[in-house]
Amino acid sequence: MKLSVVVLLLVSLGWVPVTYASSLTFGYTDTQLQGTSQIKYTLALTGGGCPPDCTMTVTINVSGTPSPNTTPEYLGTLVFKFGGSSLLDLDGVGVETLPTAIPSGWAVIKDADVDNTSTADLHHKGNGIVPNGGFVGFYNTNFTANLINLSSPGTYTFTFDAHGVNTSSNPSLHNEYYTLNGSTVNFDTILSVTASPLVATPEPGTMLLVGSALTGLGALMRKWRNQ
Repeated sequence: MKLSVVVLLLVSLGWVPVTYASSLTFGYTDTQLQGTSQIKYTLALTGGGCPPDCTMTVTINVSGTPSPNTTPEYLGTLVFKFGGSSLLDLDGVGVETLPTAIPSGWAVIKDADVDNTSTADLHHKGNGIVPNGGFVGFYNTNFTANLINLSSPGTYTFTFDAHGVNTSSNPSLHNEYYTLNGSTVNFDTILSVTASPLVATPEPGTMLLVGSALTGLGALMRKWRNQ
């Protein structure tokens, strides 16, 4: 308690500058396919200026199998939304180009720079358009190939820079699942959930400054006692 008061005093006096967290992680585990199936989504944001400018890695970890495990389910779109209604700018890591560190055959469905639309019937509106209001993400450009199989164990990652991240509210996921009947795509499941925060790591520089300030404050207090 005393340490917290001292740190707050140091910050208020301007001896320790306030910095953003260097990492923020959000997650959600989808079990709606039942059985032993678990589809774990992890959204990890890192970077010295994050937010709003983050390097983001979305990891999809599939474990177990659905019940009944008859027709495989696939991921058609990976759509997410942070706080506010502005679109994020999704780029490659450290470059002003479209992301490339994503599964083969996947592409940006919508962001601040491009407005691509897939053939997916997102939210079953019949127009294949991602809703307005800050929804961005990726889609499979060929639903009969480039498959992310949600019915078989595996791990898939999307890594990219996200500019304009607003963490005033937790991110939400709005993904579509589908099955295949030959080459016919049947969208049958919509994931629309809010992810929960998992971890937040302070900037290392902040901890160093706090330690230095506390050391200096201790020396100053010893000097006062000796006078």
